Amino acid sequence: MPINVDEQIEKAMQRGEFTNLPGKGRPLNLETHPFLTPQVRMANRLLKENGFAPRWIELEKEIQRDKAQLEKLLVTLSARRERLAEIVRRQPHRGEAVRRSFEHERGRGFAQYCDKLEALNRKIQRLNLMMPARNRQWALVNSAGARARFHQACPSL
Repeated sequence: MPINVDEQIEKAMQRGEFTNLPGKGRPLNLETHPFLTPQVRMANRLLKENGFAPRWIELEKEIQRDKAQLEKLLVTLSARRERLAEIVRRQPHRGEAVRRSFEHERGRGFAQYCDKLEALNRKIQRLNLMMPARNRQWALVNSAGARARFHQACPSL
């Protein structure tokens, strides 16, 4: 006959077997991993105590920062475009000079955006090779979609 664990736990709770357990109200100690060798545990403890993390964790942080920088570049250039569009509306005689200047700035921004995008995808590929768990791997950023998003957020003046 199969054992119904949920039923057994429920009955034990009703009997009060889980009240006043040692450590109640304190966080669990998740520092030790039962499947690691003592040498690996010691190495991990030393790294952690000295402010180091595995390379893949540091790379994840870098990727998150790079994604934020890409977004910031897009937002900054889009806001710049809006300010310049307002200048063109108020002072139409300056329109052509402002447009040329913005197109130059937009071209530099797009080249920088594309370079950062490629570097980001290379980091993601590197991370995925290091990642200890397959289910934690990152998807590459869709370059074509990101470029289209750039053009949509920052169209020509």
